Amino acid sequence: MSAEVAAAPATAMAPATAPAGPQKSSPDASVLIAEEHARSVAEALVAAGCFSVDMNMPRERWCRWKSGIYAPCGCDCRRLNSAPALRRLVDDALTAVVRAHFPEADAVIAVATAGIPWAKTVADRLDLPLAYVRAEPRGPGKGLVECSPKPARRAVLIEDVVAGGGSARHAIEALHAESDVRVTGVASIANWNFPEMRAQLHPWQPLRALTGHVHLVDAARAAGLVDARGRQRLLEFYRDPAGYT
Repeated sequence: MSAEVAAAPATAMAPATAPAGPQKSSPDASVLIAEEHARSVAEALVAAGCFSVDMNMPRERWCRWKSGIYAPCGCDCRRLNSAPALRRLVDDALTAVVRAHFPEADAVIAVATAGIPWAKTVADRLDLPLAYVRAEPRGPGKGLVECSPKPARRAVLIEDVVAGGGSARHAIEALHAESDVRVTGVASIANWNFPEMRAQLHPWQPLRALTGHVHLVDAARAAGLVDARGRQRLLEFYRDPAGYT
């Protein structure tokens, strides 16, 4: 599952050999937010009820993201599916970003399950093969990659929300272990640009996202989900979730 508010945290898998894929000398991966889409996508996430927040919630009641982070907020992009106009807005933006930033990709790979509908639309519109990577195998002796495209291809990986980066790395390493597909980058609806994510995904730059936490917090403030003080506290949380008090 790749929705942020899902249950168990994804576990990073240490590769037995150097990871395949584009290498960078920097230990961090940088996220480029698609500024032309960032505000409208953030507003869509808030309008569809994807983003929930309660800065007054006692810490012991905070939700646990799948990355293992405890937070007073969450973002479940699957709620966009119940709002066709907002879903189309995100579909359009994600397709445009993949077309512009990953022209070399000849396959689209989804992180299951929440990434599948977004990846399917992108693949349909760009007329590219689609595959997806499970979090767990279907049974003993089964792999994680479904519908692996052949021959060897360069693929863009599609996530809904990237937080710690563990589920994306898990999917990439499964692809590299089970197929000749090589991931040339990661595209997502949202990416919080956390330090642990940058460390997890630095071999597989570039990383592109439709929106980030600053735009989403501003959209939440405009919608009345947080007041001015709550906005500041939420920005502080996203800057350092582990150290936030």
